[in-house]
Amino acid sequence: MTQEERLVALRAKLEQQNKVTLSEVCEYFGISRDSARRDLVKLSQQPGLQRIRGGVMLAPISSHTEAYASRPLSDVKHRLAQAAAALLDERDHLVIDTSTILSLLPLYAGKAHCGENKLNVVTNSIDVLTAAETNDTMDVNFLGGHFDPYARAVLGAQAEQQMQQYHVNKAFIGVCALSSRGLTTNSLLEATMKQAMIAQAQQVIVVCESRKIGSDNFHHVCDLSKIDIIITDHPPQSDFQQLLDHNDIECIVVSPK
Repeated sequence: MTQEERLVALRAKLEQQNKVTLSEVCEYFGISRDSARRDLVKLSQQPGLQRIRGGVMLAPISSHTEAYASRPLSDVKHRLAQAAAALLDERDHLVIDTSTILSLLPLYAGKAHCGENKLNVVTNSIDVLTAAETNDTMDVNFLGGHFDPYARAVLGAQAEQQMQQYHVNKAFIGVCALSSRGLTTNSLLEATMKQAMIAQAQQVIVVCESRKIGSDNFHHVCDLSKIDIIITDHPPQSDFQQLLDHNDIECIVVSPK
């Protein structure tokens, strides 16, 4: 078994029991203490993990990611939401993912959307649903299933299966991390929900603050090739911009206030 295969197995073990020790790694894989120590050093470099004496453990949630409800709604987030709303057209069918930025999208949709026909919206986000409550330009379909209070969204197999019943021309996807590997997240349930949304969309639009570009999380959502538009608040670095150009991804940079 290669080191990379061992790291995958160790990460899965961590998700089950919160901590792995040096002696456990030696026994589990039948390897030397030196090899096990190298594995733990490499493992501890992954997002959401921290080194402890004699092993590695899952870092407290507050040290690597914030609950959606506690994230501040900065001016940048409002400007990104406005830029996303500007892409809406009459008769659009869209899915809106969970994120603090996208929870603002319904607030600006009425200003960007003109016409007598309502926007048909699918979402799993309680915050998007609440924001859309007073927006008479939106006809909202809310995915059912298990509600995750941390993500403030419905996640899991039931919601993913319901998503398969919809075909949308635009998917607005929130970002935890974006790099040359594509879109990633710390949550497996969020990853599979985002994948279900992307699979049903003709156009995929990701919206994120520039600080999230260049970072990686554990669970893969999609490659860059699946993304059509990125909306962010600062021009990407030249090497990442080359990747966007190679994948024919349009990058919309919102202007400073």
